[in-house]
Amino acid sequence: MFTDAMWAIAHKELSDKLKSKWVIVIGTGFALFTLVISYFGGATAGVTGFMSLDATIASLTSLVTYFIPILALTLGGGIIADEQEKGTLGIYLSSPISIGEFIIGKFTGLVIALVLSIVAGLGIAGAVLLWKIGLGSAGTYLIFVLNSVILGVTFLSASFLISVLFYERTKVIALTIFLWLFFTILYDLGLIGLLIITKGNVGTDVFSMLLMFNPVDIYRILNFVSIGEFQVMIGLASVDFPTYIRPSMLWGISMIWIIAPLGISCYYFKKRYLE
Repeated sequence: MFTDAMWAIAHKELSDKLKSKWVIVIGTGFALFTLVISYFGGATAGVTGFMSLDATIASLTSLVTYFIPILALTLGGGIIADEQEKGTLGIYLSSPISIGEFIIGKFTGLVIALVLSIVAGLGIAGAVLLWKIGLGSAGTYLIFVLNSVILGVTFLSASFLISVLFYERTKVIALTIFLWLFFTILYDLGLIGLLIITKGNVGTDVFSMLLMFNPVDIYRILNFVSIGEFQVMIGLASVDFPTYIRPSMLWGISMIWIIAPLGISCYYFKKRYLE
């Protein structure tokens, strides 16, 4: 149940981001990136201009998988360190609120700020795109935006765990960069290496299960199975996923990726300060 204390903390976090123009700057920058990608996405093939929805979503998927994770990780990674530096962490802990209210309140405020930035960035490009190709594809694009928001919230949750486990800013920055590299680049390189070593003799079920351990891969597959039609453009044309890989299942796994780090964050934060 969301309490008044959670709302107050969430409101403060969101107000701080709005006052610092963080939402406006990130939303505007993301909108410019998405518009450029949408227009010049086919430049390598000698084609410019707003393309079909399939090609545009495929191009934007590549942008989202690199941009949104690092954005979310840096947004929440220093949340505890910032409170310590400002001397307000002790005030929060001495007030009559629980650890869960503190963590969830801050998380909610940052989720709203992150969602506003993502929706603004993808929404502006989407509005221009739908104006050019017609409103018939609006539902498909909204699903893509929803999947992108879920990816951002997933990494924001991971950033809270980083912040709770490592209070020193230098360690937080180092681990943030490592996690971004690991999930966006290194993990898939490891899977490619596995396929090379085993000469492709990895069962479909095993390979699909391994993909579930990477939220970025879940995002790519989620776009594929919930939107479809552009599998060649995102490199999934040769992947034969099991029939049980459905959007509902992937959204459920994404919820686990969001809830689990938050739960662990509350546990370790409580253990560190109250025991």
